[in-house]
Amino acid sequence: MALGWASTRGDEGGASIGPSGGTSPATGSNGGTGAGGSSGNGGGTIVPGETPIEHVVFIVKENRTFNNYFATYPGAVGATEGGTIKCTQDGCHDGPVVQLTKGPDIYPHDLTHCFRCGLTAINGGKMNGFNRMNGPVPEPEIADLYGADMSNYSYLDRDGVPNYWAYADRFVLADHFFTPMYGPTLPEHLYAVAAQSNFIVDNKSTTDHEGNYCDDPTERATRFVPHEARQHEDQIMRLERTITENGSNVYDFADFWGSIRLCFDIPVLPDQLEQEGISWKYYASENSWMNVMQMIRHVRYGPMWHHVLEPWNFVRDVKQGEMPAVSWVIPPESYNEHPGGGKSTCAGENWTVHQVNTIMRSEYWRSTAIVVVWDDFGGFYDPVEPPQYDVMGLGPRTPALIISPYTKRGSNPDGGMVDGTTYEFSSVLAFIEQLFGLEPMTARDGQADPLSGAFDFEHPNFDKLVLPLRDDCPYGTSTSEFAASWPLLRTIGKPGD
Repeated sequence: MALGWASTRGDEGGASIGPSGGTSPATGSNGGTGAGGSSGNGGGTIVPGETPIEHVVFIVKENRTFNNYFATYPGAVGATEGGTIKCTQDGCHDGPVVQLTKGPDIYPHDLTHCFRCGLTAINGGKMNGFNRMNGPVPEPEIADLYGADMSNYSYLDRDGVPNYWAYADRFVLADHFFTPMYGPTLPEHLYAVAAQSNFIVDNKSTTDHEGNYCDDPTERATRFVPHEARQHEDQIMRLERTITENGSNVYDFADFWGSIRLCFDIPVLPDQLEQEGISWKYYASENSWMNVMQMIRHVRYGPMWHHVLEPWNFVRDVKQGEMPAVSWVIPPESYNEHPGGGKSTCAGENWTVHQVNTIMRSEYWRSTAIVVVWDDFGGFYDPVEPPQYDVMGLGPRTPALIISPYTKRGSNPDGGMVDGTTYEFSSVLAFIEQLFGLEPMTARDGQADPLSGAFDFEHPNFDKLVLPLRDDCPYGTSTSEFAASWPLLRTIGKPGD
């Protein structure tokens, strides 16, 4: 069951921006559309073996909210102003509404996107805690990373991400696609393959040893103790909804936390794909934080590890006629759009365009669905209240582009559509599961909407939208800079980004 944060405040319905800057959650999970959408199913029912989609490409980038990229996209829910909070160690209260600023191509520093930070930003559904993501916790020395300098109250427009907007113009822009949990990177990426994070709520604890996850026995992470989380779910969720109400709630739900070594076994979707003989690959840099397959013991130490490849192999596989039925594509650090560290949004957008162009130029375009999301909110402001499914999330919205010959048509400039259906990462897994006749792994993918508002399988448009790479980026303006031989592929920013 999804619980709207607003239900604790007596609010109902509506999508207008309130005085604190928040909007209500999506009104439903079945076929809702934004102002740029169209109603009805439109031939989007998935029938295993009959649906024309034969290939799914799931691209997961880093650390942006929907509002950071699409605040002013026509027909989408966005905002150019947002609420704030003021806090003491005894709790927080509403602060002034501020105007958002135009964001730069390269953000000056990283922003916090921890589990507590996401909860504080949501602030019981008010969506006004992004300027003080530490909440009642005493102001840290690195306060700007928690939103104090307001650099996260910003957005890019068509000039900032023109090719992402071009995809929205032609295909589907999902404006109620939420991150699966409150943050941060490591557990969010687990949801992209497993529809769960094994209750993990934090990134790894050590970074000073060689190897990563199963290859580094020192690495642990904080998580909810599973039986405690299940037994006290209602209490934990109440504490999460009231995290800034006083000076204790922000600490109290951590009473249910423990830790786990980052080498364990949980079911992942490739298990079923492997069992059913459905081809798959997971393209991610070895020893990067985002490569969660390196954390799954039976994958890392078994034959399935041969399906885990460096990201540059995806383009090669498509060009050589070897694209698998299901691909997870995780960009190298220089192109993941993580704020700070000198990383360019423009260069990251070019990398994405190169992946999509390669598919469109190939034999696979006519049978492919591409889903592009960003792994967590990255500390950026967003006005739309996520539904609360369980102790883990949902978290703030991610930008989400669904690109395929079979996407629904609507009133966007080049025939695309804004889809207001409620989705999360598990929706992509549910789509894959239904497409290939597989079983849900958890309650999350069991209940998730399988991208039902995005497709019309009866009226395809096979015209390609091959876009030029931008030449105004500080790097990444040539396809040669996306190749394995480019020396800066993983050195812009931090390897942990």
